[in-house]
Amino acid sequence: MEFEGMGGLTTMVAAEVTALRRAAFMVIAAAMALTLVSGLGAREGAADPGSDPRLVDGAADVALLNGKIITVASDNAIAQAVAIKGSHILGVGDNTTIQQLIGPNTHVIQLRGKAVLPGFIDAHIHIEGIADYHRMLDLHIPPLRDVGEMLETIKERAARTPKEEWIVGAGGWGQPMPTRQQLDSAAGDHPVLVRESAHEIIANTKALELAHIDKNTPQPQGSKIWKDPNTGEPTGRLSEMFGRMLTLMPKPGYEVRKQSVQEVMQGFIRNGVTTIFDFPSPDGLRMYQDLLAEGNLPVRLRCQLILNIARDRDPTAVFDEDFLKYGIHTGFGNDWLKIGGIKLFLDGESETGLRYDPPGQKEQWVGVPKMTQVTLNRVVAEAQKNNFQIWIHALGDLAQDMALEAYQLAQHDYPRTDARNRIEHAGNQEAGPTTREQLDRMKRLGIIPVPTGAWIYLGRAFKGTQAEVPFIYRTLLDEGFRPPGNSDSLGSMPESTNPFFSMWAMVTRKTRSGQLLAPEQAITPAEAIRIYTMYGAYSGFEEQIKVSIEKGKLADLIVVSDDPLTVLPDRLKDIKAEMTIVDGKIIQATH
Repeated sequence: MEFEGMGGLTTMVAAEVTALRRAAFMVIAAAMALTLVSGLGAREGAADPGSDPRLVDGAADVALLNGKIITVASDNAIAQAVAIKGSHILGVGDNTTIQQLIGPNTHVIQLRGKAVLPGFIDAHIHIEGIADYHRMLDLHIPPLRDVGEMLETIKERAARTPKEEWIVGAGGWGQPMPTRQQLDSAAGDHPVLVRESAHEIIANTKALELAHIDKNTPQPQGSKIWKDPNTGEPTGRLSEMFGRMLTLMPKPGYEVRKQSVQEVMQGFIRNGVTTIFDFPSPDGLRMYQDLLAEGNLPVRLRCQLILNIARDRDPTAVFDEDFLKYGIHTGFGNDWLKIGGIKLFLDGESETGLRYDPPGQKEQWVGVPKMTQVTLNRVVAEAQKNNFQIWIHALGDLAQDMALEAYQLAQHDYPRTDARNRIEHAGNQEAGPTTREQLDRMKRLGIIPVPTGAWIYLGRAFKGTQAEVPFIYRTLLDEGFRPPGNSDSLGSMPESTNPFFSMWAMVTRKTRSGQLLAPEQAITPAEAIRIYTMYGAYSGFEEQIKVSIEKGKLADLIVVSDDPLTVLPDRLKDIKAEMTIVDGKIIQATH
């Protein structure tokens, strides 16, 4: 359908940005110092504001009438219309109320009953990883039928690729993968990597040689080289080593990569996502600042800084040398580009996750640790003391116990009333169950668990010790937790970046096999919407400024193709964002 009033809309954004060179830790080489002054420019044909008293009194720039405004406010109010002035919401209510805010230059859009939602937040995403994925050879099964078709696709690429040039392919979670020997046969002299996910890859012999990996290579810290138990030779399978392998190959130029990340962000806008919580590289953070200065940053960004602790580095020195002397802390920045927190890794994916083996027996464990409990405790305490929000990647049940121990000690030594520290992947239960004791400790400490709803669709594809009841959304909500919506995507599961797909998975619990995965953990569409709006904002200390449609909040809104509160649950995944408004400006409309 077309929205009445769309023709002739012209907006101009005037922005003045001052960016200072920044310094950060060993992964982020500089810290952002950024001041943004922006306003809505005069629209084409706008009259003198003094010519109409309603403009002087603050008439709306944009008004959306005759719709279903799903406010996601605390009272779950449903309104009929909304008015926008500049970058903020001017009013919400019935048509009569909002019509009083309309002036002669207000752009009026007739919604014709369409639903309006707050813009979504993806609260855990890897933009640069998705951009990299888009340059890889697509090896997903489906649409490919089997490993044979994967190998044929690689062989065809190798035939038209210069000799000894890298071939990097991307499959998806849980799909069959070729062996090192099969890749050797398909690719000849080309080094090849095939990615199941950012955590798991298969390399051919040429790639292993270039990486200097052989039977005598020791296991790297926090990673695993899988070796044949009889010969000791590498099998080609590598866990937690994708980033290291990427350093061996040339990467596109800065401007090419900047364009790629902008295109990824535009894809999120088309899906109705207006705020992203990301983990940028040094170049990534620089790209975001450049896009903002150019007026080309389409989404709001909250950037988490990944903290890597080397064996030979005092963890407390990380903060003294890489953060504190530059004055960086959680919340530094503005409404467009902001420093979130720091992220630590305790383990990897489902098979390498730190977990008790067997589950519940704490005397024995398996997995690949990325740091010790002692190091973790020191890092978390230093971050807590200096008012950083902390995100810990802890997929296994043992890793989650370690995270809780560190958080408890830090809260005791450096108490904070509202730290909102997070455990990424708590609630997925891919590598052991979340226990009653862990849930109680999370509640006492105010920890935010962050499961990923889209992965319900994968069913039992994970290789680790998956709990009998995974992705415990019903339990978390009933216990009073506020898990934020997220895709945790690096491209392996493209559909996960659409919040409506994730909501569908959380509501229906349907898997790709057509079976239902722990249907007793299903939630309602209204709860799923709150997860992708208010709970995301809460996890980033932003619930007072966005993601409910209320007067005074940022005007980040989407108009959608169907009403998610009344559509048949199985059609949730088919809902489209037909219009996306960010900062009061329409930046995407499909009609």
